[in-house]
Amino acid sequence: MKDMYLFLLSTSYLLLKATGTKEVIFGHNNFTEYQVGNMNLILSVPHGGSMEPKDIPDREAACWDAKSSSCIFSHECPPGSTQNSKKCKVSTNQDRYTIELAQALAEEINEITDGFFPHIIINHLQRFKMDANREKDEASFGIPQAEQAWEEYMGFLTTAKSQMRGGLILDIHGQAHPERWIELGYTLSKTSLNSGIFSASCSSISHLASQLVNVSSETLVSGNRSLGKYIEDQNNSYVCVPSPSNPSPNNGSYYSGGYITKTFGSRNSGTIDAIQLELPQWVRAAEERPRFCKALARAVMKFWQTNYCSQYHHEFLPC
Repeated sequence: MKDMYLFLLSTSYLLLKATGTKEVIFGHNNFTEYQVGNMNLILSVPHGGSMEPKDIPDREAACWDAKSSSCIFSHECPPGSTQNSKKCKVSTNQDRYTIELAQALAEEINEITDGFFPHIIINHLQRFKMDANREKDEASFGIPQAEQAWEEYMGFLTTAKSQMRGGLILDIHGQAHPERWIELGYTLSKTSLNSGIFSASCSSISHLASQLVNVSSETLVSGNRSLGKYIEDQNNSYVCVPSPSNPSPNNGSYYSGGYITKTFGSRNSGTIDAIQLELPQWVRAAEERPRFCKALARAVMKFWQTNYCSQYHHEFLPC
């Protein structure tokens, strides 16, 4: 299956560069979608889907096995375990309008760059059917159709990465925290950010940090070369954490990054970085979304040009 994706993408990517058209590949039953880009940027949207196929049971609380002190992600609890919504709770809320936001963001980037499109990977299943930002067992509860959709989503991410020598993944999510701020996750814990003792070399942008040898971790994550800084520069109502105005969450709510950011970013290896964008509901809403996507596109490309193009020059697209 993976080899087929690679073959299709190697062909369609050449066509894309030659003609400027956008190729789209769907997984089984259109549960997943890959819009092939022509630049070193990937937009991942794992929780925006709305499809509710009846033959995939809803994900609910998993089974608690007291003997092993672990959760078993199954719809039918094996002997010795019981369904436990406290110890084995699973997240099922849809991140509304994140698909629409990713599409609008890509269009704005296309306008700014005069013809470049990010790769876009979308899960169209409702999160209570399959969670594309969790490990396979928790994501699918052992249901074959859900497992296949999960595998296709990860396969699309892997294939998109294979088209690039390096670059950046933006994993796009929604949250409803009371602070109403934009949370940028680098797989650095809230405790680390609050203490001010952290290293970008241990984050999901580890590779970028290794290339910018004269740039401090603070500057790259929360300072004058951070994505948070460039977003806030566009509009001071788009408050970010971490950023120069909010270097850490302090006592506020904060998501540091999930499965995709940890697995597909450069924290452990590789040359492609990842940042999780946790967006408040108000910037995803129809009345604010066009304005926010214009601002976010400008901020992303400013972050790109300042940090990536300064190192890779014309090796990366667009630089």
